[in-house]
Amino acid sequence: MRRSILPLSMLVCAAAVLGAQTPSTYSYDFRARGDHDMDGITGTVRVSGGRARIDVEDHNGDGQYLLVSGDGQVVTVVKPRERTFTTFNSDDFAHIASLGIRAAGRAVTMKLRDSNFETERLGAGEKIAGRATQHVRVTEHWTMDVGAMGFTTPVRQTVEMEYFFDPTLKLARNPLMEIVASAMTVLPSTDLDFAARSDSVRHSLVRGTPLRTIITEREDNGRESRTVLEVTKIGTQRVEEAELKVPAGYTRKDGDLGRFKVKL
Repeated sequence: MRRSILPLSMLVCAAAVLGAQTPSTYSYDFRARGDHDMDGITGTVRVSGGRARIDVEDHNGDGQYLLVSGDGQVVTVVKPRERTFTTFNSDDFAHIASLGIRAAGRAVTMKLRDSNFETERLGAGEKIAGRATQHVRVTEHWTMDVGAMGFTTPVRQTVEMEYFFDPTLKLARNPLMEIVASAMTVLPSTDLDFAARSDSVRHSLVRGTPLRTIITEREDNGRESRTVLEVTKIGTQRVEEAELKVPAGYTRKDGDLGRFKVKL
């Protein structure tokens, strides 16, 4: 991960669909770190019932944040510097990377030729954020023909994803983590069948919220990269009612999700 202005949005939303052990008002801190990102991304999700607000550590001084409503179905990106806000469907927002590539249209062609999934249940994992965890691994292998300007190149990769989770704990959804995780398989995920199978395999193994996800990408040329996403603390920070609303006087700015840009 490199911090930059990305056409593939990497910001976050959160929504509360809570397990019995989770109070209606709570907070949790998270971070995402990659091999090529010195600072990574850190932030806090503050939850009140079915609504939430996420603030990411501000590297750019623009105060941008996200709101979630509708029990996690709606994401609103609020930009104080511009005094604007933009609203998206949460599921679409979480898959913004593959939508952005599909928006390239005829400029880039992609055809998935081969893919398969391997799963392993690895038993008890280490304690994370004070919670005992279970540990599973999903490995995806795929080959895709990627074409541009009359040239086609076969791309072969293996992506290994390790999940550590407490099956009794479900925190507010954090699509930033989903966006970062999906970046490793953004090309094959433009194939809707592959994306659906990938989601199905993961949901069949992982119960509750992953407290740590380790993603390792391996290419045929021997290059390897690693990303770690984790919940670092579950706390009691509160979010005030006014912080869950778009400030008065802000202008709604509609946009094409596939071309939407968020500055990190």
